Amino acid sequence: MRPLLVLTLFAIQAGSALVTGEPSPFRWWIVDSLAKVRPLDPFPDSPVKRAGLSAGRNEFEPFQLVLHADNVDVADLDVQVSDLRTPEGLEIPQSNVTVYLERFLNVTQPSVIGGATGQWPDPLIPRVDQYAHERRNAFPFVLRQGRNQPLWVEIFIPESTKPGEYAGSVRISQGAKSIVDIPLSVTVWAFVLPSTSTLKSSFGLSGIALLKQHRGRYTNDDDLYSLTRVYARAALQHRISINGGSMVPPKYRLEGGRARIDWSAYDAEVGPLLDGTAIPEGQPLHGAKATSVELRTPSSFPTNEQQALYWAESVRHFRQSGWSDRLFLYLWDEPAAADYPKVLERGRAALQANPEIRSLLTTPFTGKLEEVVQIWTPLVNCLERKPGFDDFCAEAPPMETYLHERALGKSLWFYQSCASHGCNIPGGLYFAGWPSYMVDASGTANRVMQWLAWKFRIDGELYYSMNEAYGENMDPWTDVRLFGGNGDGTLFYPGRPDRIGGLTDIPIESIRLKLIREGMEDYEYLALLAKLEGQSAADKYANRIVQNTYRWESRPEVFLQVRQELGETLNRLTAAHLRGTTDAQ
Repeated sequence: MRPLLVLTLFAIQAGSALVTGEPSPFRWWIVDSLAKVRPLDPFPDSPVKRAGLSAGRNEFEPFQLVLHADNVDVADLDVQVSDLRTPEGLEIPQSNVTVYLERFLNVTQPSVIGGATGQWPDPLIPRVDQYAHERRNAFPFVLRQGRNQPLWVEIFIPESTKPGEYAGSVRISQGAKSIVDIPLSVTVWAFVLPSTSTLKSSFGLSGIALLKQHRGRYTNDDDLYSLTRVYARAALQHRISINGGSMVPPKYRLEGGRARIDWSAYDAEVGPLLDGTAIPEGQPLHGAKATSVELRTPSSFPTNEQQALYWAESVRHFRQSGWSDRLFLYLWDEPAAADYPKVLERGRAALQANPEIRSLLTTPFTGKLEEVVQIWTPLVNCLERKPGFDDFCAEAPPMETYLHERALGKSLWFYQSCASHGCNIPGGLYFAGWPSYMVDASGTANRVMQWLAWKFRIDGELYYSMNEAYGENMDPWTDVRLFGGNGDGTLFYPGRPDRIGGLTDIPIESIRLKLIREGMEDYEYLALLAKLEGQSAADKYANRIVQNTYRWESRPEVFLQVRQELGETLNRLTAAHLRGTTDAQ
């Protein structure tokens, strides 16, 4: 029996109940979060009929419910999850559960060689959203004959939840009539995941593009900041920190040999993310702080000296606000050798302004630029060379090089790009096997990046955009193909009331964003185990998932089995530690 759902799904045919006692007008089954169920996928030979999850506290845990009607459309269907309770009466309330209807994108060109065209699931429309708490129009829904309809069910385990076995049910109803009750159990483990991510991140988000999709044009600053705020919060609740945002630099003037900067609007936008107040009290991951913030700089200065004055004052403000440990300057993006003189000039100006400025550069280590770079950020493809393709990366220094840089106080981040699928070049064998954030990539490909981060001692992850398709004169609901990849740079969909119902514009998350959060939580498991048992204990699990950057565990059942064993080990050690602490007291 393959382990499903991070962490266990039991294939028990009995135990589900037809509430009415009448034959169900549809068939259904349960799958794990790594499955991407397409409309015409066959009904499984041994359908799983009971959902059983395991999770730590302060963690999200998802599974999927799939419905299929054979001969006729079935209208007016709804799905709700009950409260979850222990025999002693402890409770996880149903308000901590979100049910989403999965929508499909039509893929006309695969992202990678050997990929499949047709409809792929990705946008997740909530029954009741977690931002404005409004009922949306995805439910009730019509189950079309001959097609699968998957639903994403996500449970958040509050930090205050007592460890134990919780039970409830998933009820499928048609109109006012309840049809099926599906048993749901959740094992809550003893350990607690931190709200602020251990693995740093910086994913691009364009507030201007948000306005373009949600309002059709630039309307006003209030709309810009309002939309940016809810999307930034959504990213943070998926354990991701953003860069960009409104992109409005603070207003400034130069006088008396110093930059005078008005920080009011900037601090109102960015401050809550850095201080841990962006997520309202009582909501999942309240208190989470952004793990990075870029040095937002006006587009041009007449002289380098004036720019240096601005940077110096910026560092002073961040230090006074307690944010300077997360500040970085995005020095240059993927510089060619011809750009090196300008990179050096800009980097030296930053260091002259204040030696505390940490410049991030998206390139592998090169001695030609080492004097100005504090955060090396190579492409994942260039952490090591793939045999037979030695010419893909101009530079791919051995990992020992970065260890030496770390000893000097520098950091190593990484990123993935269209190089995972070939950009707009017809993909060949080189582009097989890389982690990928594409719609038509596997669930394991979407989730493995953070395991690579652990394996290669990466400090942070960069991604160029979460809403790139918003600003490209295209409708993300029908097309997110950019740079040869379906979903490249687009992890959200614009949740406008005219499409999803309700009164408020919200971000619509993708399955891929959910799986990135699963990977971020996997990283937290490894980090917690390393604290309890040492680095090598966590490495043993990471090594079972990752061999190298282009070869890792792609079988969902094995992937999830490793994660299950990791959680059980962590739970056992945490419980023993808590007992020892109590005994000592």
